[in-house]
Order: sequence, then C-alpha cells, then structure tokens
Amino acid sequence: MNKIFEIFNQTKIIPVITIEDAANAVPLAGALLKGGIKIAEITYRTEAAPKAISELSAHCPDVLAGAGTVTSVAQAQEAIACGAKFIVMPGFDKEIVEYCKSRDVAVVPGVATPTEISAALQLGLEVLKLFPAELLGGTDFLDAMAGPFPKTKFIPTGGITAENAAAYLSKQNVLAVGGSWIVKKEFISGQKWDIITAEAEKALMFLPRAFTKQA
Repeated sequence: MNKIFEIFNQTKIIPVITIEDAANAVPLAGALLKGGIKIAEITYRTEAAPKAISELSAHCPDVLAGAGTVTSVAQAQEAIACGAKFIVMPGFDKEIVEYCKSRDVAVVPGVATPTEISAALQLGLEVLKLFPAELLGGTDFLDAMAGPFPKTKFIPTGGITAENAAAYLSKQNVLAVGGSWIVKKEFISGQKWDIITAEAEKALMFLPRAFTKQA
C-alpha cells in the first residue's frame, strides 16, 4: 500500500476518469503517460469500467490503474480481479475497507466529517479522500482538520480544477488531488488524445515546482 501512496505523492494529480468504451482505455493511458501523469482512476459509473481496468492492467504497466466510485464489496472484488491496484470510494464503508485490506490493496474511502475521519483512523488508514472538497469548505476545511488529525493525509476531490489545484497541494495535509478536468468525457469520446496530453502537461507545469517531480 505504501508504494501506491508514494506514487500518488510523486505525481500529485489523480485523473478521475469516466469511460464509456473500454477500447479507449489504452490510447487514453498513453496520452496521460505522454503528458507526465502515471495514474488513472477509472470510475465505476459505467459498465465499461471493469473492462477498461483490465485493458490498462494488461497493456499499460507504466500507468497505475485503479477503480473509483466503488460503493460495494462486489465492485471492489471485481475491480481487483480486473487488476485495479487501488480502490477509491465516494464515502466511508467499513466492509469495503476491510475487504481491500484483507487483499493488501490500497483503499481510499471518502470522508466529509471529523467523525468519518476518526472511524477511518480506527481501521488503520492514514490517507483519505475528502469529498466533495469544495462544497465542504475546500482549503479552509483542510486547515481545520490539520490540528485534530495531524498525521492524516487527504486527497481532495470534487470541484478541483486547474485553477485551484495548486492551492490544495500547498497544504501539508494534502497528498494529491483528484479531478476530471484533464480527462473530460468529451475528450475521450472524441479521441482527443493530444488535448489530454496537453492538459496533463499544463497541469504539472502550473503546479509549484516542488510538486512536479515525477517517479
């Protein structure tokens, strides 16, 4: 698990991807990799997600493939069987966390309150998804959590954009950010791989220099 989180920390941006056609998974990964991003979080919002994860795992070893929007143990089980190296959840579900830990797979549950953060810490987790970050108060919320939870690292997702990503990443308790602005659905459906590469490059370029070091 620690190795996965190290990659998150090095790359700093986790593209949150909704893919309708699994045939686009490999060229999409190539576009991200060309732009300097080595992570792809494929959300369980379409039926193509399992196949897309399988394609990435089989053909794109340099891109860390994971599953997002996982809301059941069955989905986590399927995603892991397809090759997902990490599981991201929109909320906190103890059963999913325990299943992933039993399989030694990195898991990042979503949290929105101090109570949920405490519950996650009781399960031995140190990296949590803050969702929906902007609606919860954004960087002010992160500042408020830094005191009571000094060792907890967050991956803010929800409302993260090219304009505010750097502000989030400037916080000591932020490991990385998740967002869909680099890989919009219309970019994928239109097979606009050059645009995805350009957006990835732009995202890394405008981050603080300390955050642009790649693995």
